[in-house]
Amino acid sequence: MKVSKRICMLLVLLFLLSMGFAAQAQDTTISFLAPPWGVPPNEDALNAFMEESGITVEIQSVQMADLYSRVQVSAAAGEAPADVIFITEEGPSNVVATGNMRPLNDLIDMGDLDTDDFEKLDFWTVDGDVYAIPTYLQLVMMDYNAARLAEAGFDAPPTTWDELHSQSMAIKAAGVDDYPIAFGAISWSWWLMALSMGDPMFDEDLNPVFADEGSKGREAMALLKTFFDHELISPEILAGSINQHGLFWSGVGVFHQAWQGSLAVANNPERSQQAPDSKYLVLPEVGNTWSFPAGIGISVDSENVDAAWEFIKWYVSEGTQTDIYNAFGLYPSRVSVAAALNDEGVIQGYDEIVEQSMHTNELPRFALWWGPWAATVSEVIKEAMQTGMDSDDVIDALAEEWNELKEEYE
Repeated sequence: MKVSKRICMLLVLLFLLSMGFAAQAQDTTISFLAPPWGVPPNEDALNAFMEESGITVEIQSVQMADLYSRVQVSAAAGEAPADVIFITEEGPSNVVATGNMRPLNDLIDMGDLDTDDFEKLDFWTVDGDVYAIPTYLQLVMMDYNAARLAEAGFDAPPTTWDELHSQSMAIKAAGVDDYPIAFGAISWSWWLMALSMGDPMFDEDLNPVFADEGSKGREAMALLKTFFDHELISPEILAGSINQHGLFWSGVGVFHQAWQGSLAVANNPERSQQAPDSKYLVLPEVGNTWSFPAGIGISVDSENVDAAWEFIKWYVSEGTQTDIYNAFGLYPSRVSVAAALNDEGVIQGYDEIVEQSMHTNELPRFALWWGPWAATVSEVIKEAMQTGMDSDDVIDALAEEWNELKEEYE
């Protein structure tokens, strides 16, 4: 096939532009704002990148809630909170929808990053603008200790939430585990149960149908309260001394609210007392879950765009994604990396991950008021579990808060 002279010249020009772009990035210092699990785990690889590129990366590690507040405070002052920002969970409403991230389309168009190799790029795309490159994929999932379940006399995990409740009661009564359910007093526990029971949560106009009379959302909240009332969840959760993950890995719990890739931690004997007996539990009943792929992007106020892009390309490279999976069990966003790790037998529970991925009902994370509402959900749930508040009153309060925020932001 012949290639015209004009196309050849265009290709050469694009190559020279990309080379010049990389050269401009040298001898630059950039900042990277990320939660602890977003910090590059391979220090030697990071140092090699900095030495080769001439870019110094200053890492600012904070919890996600602090990350959002830092972005918002900096934005109010017209300053960049950091050049490169790691976003996940409630990032779409707290960071993207608020205009704090720079569209990356012009950088992607340079052609020096194979975006076809990434899953969930569409998650970070709004009205055709890409605001972040996916760093890892995460479905909210469950895992469980198969050996302890068998010890209690069960040869298969539950397929309904009522069965999970009855199995947990039997496990506790048998003395196999005093607190069989490792769930948090947080929004995620309720969403996980409600979605998997089949509640859509919101209609197409973002009305809170979880508050409808007889909804699965109400059923889920009532059952979550029952878990606490029957002391199937450790009181340490309500005390705030540990979260559900640390609790499970410390050896407490048979059923655990987990994520895509969690078995890499749960079955690591150096990090978990549940090893080597953990398996994924494809969610009961309808089985729906939601995803929260992480992404990495550039602050709209950054003055170091070229260097920031060079760092992003390194951060989402095959080597770094492999390091992140090995360190944190965070499932690679690159199709090629996930396939390579699966071929090596590194990814545990691959078939269950595929099965769970077929059952999703995404939550409206790009609604401007989603972030404030999600924070309220966790606060109200924790208070309700501590005080014994009626579960229907909890649902009504959450629906009222949603509607008030929706009216305020719209």
